[in-house]
Amino acid sequence: MLFTDFTYNNLGVPKNPMNPFYSELAVNPLGASWVDLGLGGYLKSAGYDVSVYEPELGKFKVPTLRNVDTRPSAGFVKAYGHNGYFKSLEEIVHFYNTRDVPGAVWPAPEYAANMTSEVGSLGLTPS
Repeated sequence: MLFTDFTYNNLGVPKNPMNPFYSELAVNPLGASWVDLGLGGYLKSAGYDVSVYEPELGKFKVPTLRNVDTRPSAGFVKAYGHNGYFKSLEEIVHFYNTRDVPGAVWPAPEYAANMTSEVGSLGLTPS
């Protein structure tokens, strides 16, 4: 079993201020103002029509959950989300559970349009 649905979604993951790409000005002249537009950005750069790429802006491939917490050593820090914003499985599960819950406070999404409604109040537990 692959544990993925093979789709692309915009989960509303916040921008990762620690992303090293922001300081690579030779290849990223926009610096920290750059936004990763995911599948839609790729389709736009490949010359697709706006009617094709616009609905896909901000969407990223849903990764497999197989071995989601496998690490080379106990102290190894994994990163989750398309940009590595979440530093633990617990953090991203908390995001899935609370993104749309009134009173929950999260930084603004990296790209707010086209966000999926499939997460945000899932009621997942640690087990």
